Amino acid sequence: MTSILGTAAILFVLEDLQFIFGGSPPLLLFLVVIAYAAWYGGTKAGLFTTVLSAITSVYFLTEPYNSFYIARPSEMLRIVTLVSIGTVCTLVIARLHDQEKRALHKVMDREEQLKKEIAERNRTQAERNLYVSLAKSSTEFIGMCDTKLDPFFINDAGLQLVGLDSLEQGLKTPVKDFFFPEDQAFIMDEFFPTVLQDSRAEIEIRFRHFKTGEVLWMIYNVFALKDLHDNIVGFGTVSTNITEHKQTEEALRESQSDLNRAQAVAHIGNWRMDIRNNVLEWSDENFRIFGIPKGTPLTYQSFLDIVHPADRQLVDTTWQQALTGMPYDIEHRLIVDKKVKWVRELAELEFDKHGVLLGGFGTTEDITDIKSTQEALQSERAFLRQIIDAVPSMIFVKDREGRFMLSNEALAQCYGTSPDSLTGLTDENFNPNADEVTHFYQNDLDVIRTGQSKLIPEEKVTHADGSVHWYSTVKIPLYDTDNSCSKLLGVATDITERKHAEETLRLMDRRKDEFLAMLAHELRNPLAPIRNAVRLLKMQEATDPKLTLSCNIIDRQVTHMTRLLDDLLDMARIMQGKIRLKIEHFELADIVNNAIETSRPLLESRKQELIISQTMTPQWLEGDHVRLAQVLSNLLNNAAKYTGEGGKIMLSVMREGSDAVIEIKDTGIGISPDILPQIFDLFTQADHTLAHSQGGLGIGLTLVRQLVEIHGGTVTAASEGIGQGSTFTVRLPALPMDSSATESARTESVLPTSKFRILVVDDYADAAESLMMLLQAKGHEVEIADCGIKAIEQAQVFHPQVVLLDIGLPDLDGYEVAKRLRALPETRDATLIALTGYGQSEDHNRSQSAGFDHHLLKPLNFDELSALLTSS
Repeated sequence: MTSILGTAAILFVLEDLQFIFGGSPPLLLFLVVIAYAAWYGGTKAGLFTTVLSAITSVYFLTEPYNSFYIARPSEMLRIVTLVSIGTVCTLVIARLHDQEKRALHKVMDREEQLKKEIAERNRTQAERNLYVSLAKSSTEFIGMCDTKLDPFFINDAGLQLVGLDSLEQGLKTPVKDFFFPEDQAFIMDEFFPTVLQDSRAEIEIRFRHFKTGEVLWMIYNVFALKDLHDNIVGFGTVSTNITEHKQTEEALRESQSDLNRAQAVAHIGNWRMDIRNNVLEWSDENFRIFGIPKGTPLTYQSFLDIVHPADRQLVDTTWQQALTGMPYDIEHRLIVDKKVKWVRELAELEFDKHGVLLGGFGTTEDITDIKSTQEALQSERAFLRQIIDAVPSMIFVKDREGRFMLSNEALAQCYGTSPDSLTGLTDENFNPNADEVTHFYQNDLDVIRTGQSKLIPEEKVTHADGSVHWYSTVKIPLYDTDNSCSKLLGVATDITERKHAEETLRLMDRRKDEFLAMLAHELRNPLAPIRNAVRLLKMQEATDPKLTLSCNIIDRQVTHMTRLLDDLLDMARIMQGKIRLKIEHFELADIVNNAIETSRPLLESRKQELIISQTMTPQWLEGDHVRLAQVLSNLLNNAAKYTGEGGKIMLSVMREGSDAVIEIKDTGIGISPDILPQIFDLFTQADHTLAHSQGGLGIGLTLVRQLVEIHGGTVTAASEGIGQGSTFTVRLPALPMDSSATESARTESVLPTSKFRILVVDDYADAAESLMMLLQAKGHEVEIADCGIKAIEQAQVFHPQVVLLDIGLPDLDGYEVAKRLRALPETRDATLIALTGYGQSEDHNRSQSAGFDHHLLKPLNFDELSALLTSS
């Protein structure tokens, strides 16, 4: 359009203003329009304009005018020239225009590009600022690093997450150090190469906390950072901390594992029944319980097929009822691998959101072991019931209120009922004796409150038939699971027969004591006149050696008989715990010398040699002087009896540490090995044969051991066998060597004996008369009374200074006589001496209580009596 308008304008100028040019119009003026068209329209526009200009010139400017016929060749030349120059001009201008246009386009494109770049840069900067702000405010771990994996940005949340204190510290930390050493090789060698290849990668991996070393699980999302030319210049990451999620997952896995394990341990599986599709789902444990391979398709019928045929109808009925809302809680049997298995199943119904029944969810518990245990417990309970019912002792369990929780047949028989009838009731419901019931309940509370067992050695229980029995009861606290005590176990053993036996034994023991006392009394009575007679004979100046020998023999035998009686009574007192020691300090040599003097007559009669060896340093003891002298004399007498005539007896005294040691060794018959362990037992003798019988009761060594042990010592026996002699060793605790104990003075009185008026009271005539003769021989004035009444009457007339009074008198006993004599003014201050065959400790106590000053045993030791008279 522009070309046509331009051509028309040039034509108008050339035709209508031709006068300006004079002559032929300058057709080359069309070159302006051609050039313009070629410049703006290109080659086609320029050529079109050239052709249009040529046609127009031919038609309007060449003669003939308004015709396409050219009359003159010059005009043709002008037209050809126009076309040629126009064409050339068009081509040249079009090309120049194209070059300029291209250059201009380049400049404009570059300018546009620069504008875009500037806008992009501004947008990128804004986005970068936005991203940086977002990154800084984000709670995710956001970081960027170069291709060498050196960080150049980490947001604050990331720094805080991994325990870095500053960005500077983070930028100095290589990327691999953010991971645990065992993961670093994977990150460097596998993960980042994947990012380089795919421009992005994601993985769950552990970061490490730089301060605590704890594990931080992260979703590590890494992408490549590229420049404008799509070259990778670094890596960026937006990583999410999933530690809590991991912990939750782990907890869930552990929970699921624990659930599976718990089901396996507890033998409890779970199931779900879809009644619409008849699909049954089982847990792993359910498959195990039913003995079916895991993953087997299941239906309700396949379940019923495993149920024991005898239980199948019950199970099906119960399930159908459960679908109507009834509870489903059933125990039944299965047949698994041809074996019976017990299970318990519970279920509840499941509905959809519209209330339509879907089916049921339930559990299956393998209770085979429980059932077996229950059967075993029932069997064991029945067995234990048989045992406790067979036990003759009463067995019971009570609560804090005294109610019976358990009892056996013995207790039920005691109360005239059955064990089941006792449960829930108390003693008060069966025992008519209120005191006994109170006593029982108080003991029960003591055990429950203190939590300590209690032994009641003896207690009375009144039976239903009214009979009273004695029981020995032990009550033991029973603790609950919270360690509190609210009940007790009691075991009561009937000791009624034992009580009767004990009463019988006590009665027999008392009668034995009375018998021994009576035996001693009756045996001592005949010995008293014998000893008195011998004493009188010795006081005479006998010229016949045989008479002297006879007196000595009688005196020794009386002494021996007296010692036997003393040993017998001493042993009885020791066994009853009635012996009393008179404790004093004394030198060991004193009792050794006393024992030697006591045993010397026996040693000399058997012509035996006594060899004594003792230390020069005095050894002091604390004990009963008389009893320890008795120990040594018994051992010396024992050695003399079992050693032949002319044998040797060695007595050694030594000190070993803190003990005083006395050793008595003989060359006698010895002790056989089978007798040696029992040598100190009661009534044991080393040799029972008549050929070696030496007399005695077999209690001497027993008495020795008892007396030594009472003093805190020991005595042992040793022998190499028959014919090898024996050795007895006594060890006694000695006082320290620097003890300040002083020796007790034992000096015999050398003062002349005073003359007394003496009343002898004894119903045994020989004893009274012989003693009177003996006292008269010493110059005393003596009278005799043979009963208590006569003694009291004679005392009021005779006014005795000393009364020798027998205990066992025919009318009044000696204790009563003594009391009455103390009440008389004539004998209130007289010396009363009990002269009797009763020598028990209680006899001594009764004598003292009755008013006696002294208590002497028959047969009377006249020297001891003389000493008492002298002291009086």
